[in-house]
Amino acid sequence: MFRRRTSKVRKRRQVRVLRASVMSPRIFWYDFRRAFASLFRFSLIAGLVVAAVWGVWRGIESGLLENEDFRLRQIVLNDNPAIDEIRLLEVTKIDLEGSLFDCDPDRIRAQLLALPEVASADVVREFPGELIVDVRIRKPYVWVACESAGIRSREVGSGLLVDRNGRLFPATAGMMTEAAALPVIHLRNNEGVLTPGERIDHPDFHRALRLLQVAERQVPEAMKWVESIELHKSWGCKLHTRDAIEATFGHDDLERQMTDFLSAVEHAREKGDRLATISLVGRRNLPVTFHSTAAPRAVVVPEPEPETTGDQDLRQIIER
Repeated sequence: MFRRRTSKVRKRRQVRVLRASVMSPRIFWYDFRRAFASLFRFSLIAGLVVAAVWGVWRGIESGLLENEDFRLRQIVLNDNPAIDEIRLLEVTKIDLEGSLFDCDPDRIRAQLLALPEVASADVVREFPGELIVDVRIRKPYVWVACESAGIRSREVGSGLLVDRNGRLFPATAGMMTEAAALPVIHLRNNEGVLTPGERIDHPDFHRALRLLQVAERQVPEAMKWVESIELHKSWGCKLHTRDAIEATFGHDDLERQMTDFLSAVEHAREKGDRLATISLVGRRNLPVTFHSTAAPRAVVVPEPEPETTGDQDLRQIIER
């Protein structure tokens, strides 16, 4: 007996697809019209957008930038010893004939902060036509001088001042009233960085500054009394006062040395002497010298001799 098949045999049919690209003048013309229409619509939309943007800009320009009500009419600058109206215009390039909208507060503030002597700056536009500039200048604390770097003390332009944060900045003419009485720290060489606007990094400066700060703590008018401080060899500093005293200090135990110095100055005054030099490195038997206090000597003037008969006759001839 033959078995009956229970499963069906599926025969796969092979389908072949023929792809053909037909081109004719009519089809080409149809494709060209469709591409041209798309390009035209895109150009039209882009043109409308550009026209709208241009129209808005012209409206803003005519309504705001060219409006006489928003012209820059006044610049209000706070009183400070470094930046006046002329220098403000030189630094910021503000157009006095322009609009207040042309004055970018952030740009003007950044230009002012780039100046080493400026600590902070605020710029505000007050509509319709006022620009308010508030500049705060660094407060001078001490002069620095370095002969090898060509930096001289107490000179406008070439002189360098330092604020209490250690920032270097050039001296201006407006600062001289306050800065002329400040002490000077002399640097032996240009070992550190002396860049205006940056923090001073010089070993001589830091050693001299420690001595000056000790003097400030013990002497109420130390900044007016101290003339200058310079490094002496590798182990000490020389402090010069405005009453012509030269005191030599070591780098250690400055509080004790300053106390001994003030005691010696007071003791000399009580004795009627003027201290000239003193070395405070030791603890006892401090070597000192004094200024000469001798009274001025009298100059002897010879008495005139009595006139003779010949002298009298000669005087009579001259007086005729």
